[in-house]
Amino acid sequence: MSVFQYKKIIDDITNRINDGFLKPGDKLSSQREIAQYYNVNRSTVVEALDILKSYGILETIEKRGIYVSQNKWNTYITSNIRWQDYIGNSVSKNNQYYIQKINELEFDKEIIRLGTGELSPNLIPNHLFKEILVKDDPLHTNYEEPKGKSELRTEIVKYMKKRGVECDINNICITSGALQGLKLIADGLLVPQSKIIIETPSYINSVRTWHNIRSQIVPLNIKYIKQNINNIFKVSSDYKNSIFYCIPTLHNPTQNTYTKIEKQKIVNQCQKNGIPIVEDDIYADLSFESETHLPMKALENSDNVLYLGSLSKTVSPGLRIGWIVANKNVISHLSDLKMQNDYGASSISQHIAAKWLSDYHDNHNKALKLQLEKKKNLFLESLKTHLSKYGEWKEPRGSFYIWFKLNNSVDVKKVFNEAIKENILIQPGEIYDTNSTNYIRFSYSYINENEIDSSLKNLSEIIERVK
Repeated sequence: MSVFQYKKIIDDITNRINDGFLKPGDKLSSQREIAQYYNVNRSTVVEALDILKSYGILETIEKRGIYVSQNKWNTYITSNIRWQDYIGNSVSKNNQYYIQKINELEFDKEIIRLGTGELSPNLIPNHLFKEILVKDDPLHTNYEEPKGKSELRTEIVKYMKKRGVECDINNICITSGALQGLKLIADGLLVPQSKIIIETPSYINSVRTWHNIRSQIVPLNIKYIKQNINNIFKVSSDYKNSIFYCIPTLHNPTQNTYTKIEKQKIVNQCQKNGIPIVEDDIYADLSFESETHLPMKALENSDNVLYLGSLSKTVSPGLRIGWIVANKNVISHLSDLKMQNDYGASSISQHIAAKWLSDYHDNHNKALKLQLEKKKNLFLESLKTHLSKYGEWKEPRGSFYIWFKLNNSVDVKKVFNEAIKENILIQPGEIYDTNSTNYIRFSYSYINENEIDSSLKNLSEIIERVK
């Protein structure tokens, strides 16, 4: 019997429970059906099910069959550390394992975070937030109108004009970060028959915002998109009720930026196929280049674009301010849905954000890019010193990320687990694409400058040990 075979069955059943496809009290298929599905002997299925039953995940009800346990499942979730360790050593469903471990460890003060995609505390202008709050401007803390604070939306209209986008305040809905924008779009615009077309690798795979809805996710590799820029979508496919999600400028994690011509061709093809575009543009302010990268929303024929903006990556993730720019009817629908969900983003955060965009953002952003570029150069220098023999990368043109490709058959999961033992946390590429098993996403935005070199040196030693 192959160990891989029965572990795969265990992992698949466990993940189907974790993802909500199997719930406590649900009956499993017969052993014969499971064996046929996995193309294994029945004895392999019996072995896998016995292990799951021994941990209280499944239970046999006499003369009825095998069910997801109702009585012991909560105990398993909260206290069965041994089983979590077993999952940690398995060979499949790494995406979920990595995300769970990262979420668990990111707030450990002893951990050095080599992949965290947010500003470090010393780059967040908290002193300026205090300055805004002590000014004489009236502060209202009642609920704001459904689309968001009008003063903030007025400032976003001005900001978007600098980005090349003409809109008015009724084209804008304020959200609690761009992530809530994605959730509102999923809840408000998608139906079970929808297809969600995404670039791969993709940040969206790491947050699972759209993974628990019934719509089909259709991945398109970025390389495929660029190579087939004149014919991206298959003629034989039905794209009714579908959307296309992309980060066309300073993509997370690959750093890809489509040219203006490529963006226009994507917009035109989506228009032709009746596909709205969700344009995630939260990194555009962080370009290190003098060239301005126009968003898709600024191009011709772009009324099908739903634009996502945010202050989380440039100012503060804790401010929780983002926005959607779209057709007025769509905005009315999404803002109504937002009110039903949470009655609007924080009025204090909206007050700060309005004053921020009006008086502080441009100067802050110039200074921030200089600081990020300095950290980038330090990180690249250390990468070259310690990790160049293990992989390759392209120099970032902005934002936070380095998409590092290992050139040897290194087991990234072993590297991940061994690094944790030495208080180093990395982000394996498999989080963003199941096929990116030989990638690591590095980020230089959060880590302290004085920890970069020693951490990468330590990581190189770990790779040497496990390769």
